[in-house]
Amino acid sequence: MNYTVIPKSIVNFQTGNSKPIDIYVWAIIKYCSNYKTNISHITEEKLSLLTGLDERIIRRSIKRLKDAGYLTVQTTIKEDADRGFIKRNSYFIKPVIKDYFFLDNNYFKRNYHAKIVGFLLLLKAICLNNTDAIQWSNSQIAKSIGLSRNTTPALLNECLQLGLIKQIAKGYELTAGCFINSSVRKTDAGIYKEICEFCKSKGIAPPNWDKRAMSVLLTKYNIINLPTTEPISLTYQLDKRCKNLPEKVSLAYFIKALDMQEQFREVIERAKQAKRYKEEFKGFAFE
Repeated sequence: MNYTVIPKSIVNFQTGNSKPIDIYVWAIIKYCSNYKTNISHITEEKLSLLTGLDERIIRRSIKRLKDAGYLTVQTTIKEDADRGFIKRNSYFIKPVIKDYFFLDNNYFKRNYHAKIVGFLLLLKAICLNNTDAIQWSNSQIAKSIGLSRNTTPALLNECLQLGLIKQIAKGYELTAGCFINSSVRKTDAGIYKEICEFCKSKGIAPPNWDKRAMSVLLTKYNIINLPTTEPISLTYQLDKRCKNLPEKVSLAYFIKALDMQEQFREVIERAKQAKRYKEEFKGFAFE
């Protein structure tokens, strides 16, 4: 999948002053877990590489998460030809069933400090539903995410300097551009997930999100959780029309397979017209 589901309950994590770092380590483990089993076999070395944190910090974070009950850890000992007997952890995270947001996986490839990355996830968890806006004071934000009144303003200021948030009336708006949920309704995300899972079943990498293509697909396929045996379900139609997939697919490919090219061309043409209109009036001076 091109996104990771993050529960809003992360604000309730009780791991002390290192909470933002722990949130990020936890999110990375979830990102690297099997989406069906919720189990990850990521090594501490790989976690260190992805987070930029020392392995000792990783181990302390995992212990805090385990002790607080947010992570189940199973340790096995394996024999390595070069290093002898080594310990390997497997991690299990409880599946998310309600109150969550979708995080673009490109978020994990950014080079911000782990504390900032985890803090931004906490901010997203308290945004107004289906928005990136927080209409609270600094002290209210601190209380809601479980951080001190000294730590929260300092991290908010750092996010402002990095351009990850901006000030608005009575609060802040997240501008990191990595939260799919901010511009995608639950139905949109569900249909996109259905396409991604279909690709996975065929051994093909899922297509990137395309707002225009999704707007076309949703004119016909806009009900989630339908049985795959129902002819009106997206999966049923994909199974029928896409027996074999090319090595690389896009949402436009599925639009063609579903005979929706005409609607898609109309959307593209409207977008082009809007762009031309905007360019024509750019720099236009009123006297």
